[in-house]
Amino acid sequence: MIRWLECAEVEMISLDHDLGPPEAGDGYEVLLWIERQVATRGWVPPVIHIHTANPVARLRMEAALRSIKRHSTR
Repeated sequence: MIRWLECAEVEMISLDHDLGPPEAGDGYEVLLWIERQVATRGWVPPVIHIHTANPVARLRMEAALRSIKRHSTR
């Protein structure tokens, strides 16, 4: 997912927490990467939706999304 975000103009993403096998990472890690890009490079993030059924992961992902929105000019 991160490689895709690095290489393409992405307008919207919908993230689950579980993105496949453990070595693939998870949606929270993607949000942390986006947060770093927004905060340090002024990167404009896509519209982000969270659709995970994992309640603990949802809380962490929503916190990361709020942080992205605080740093973003969008």
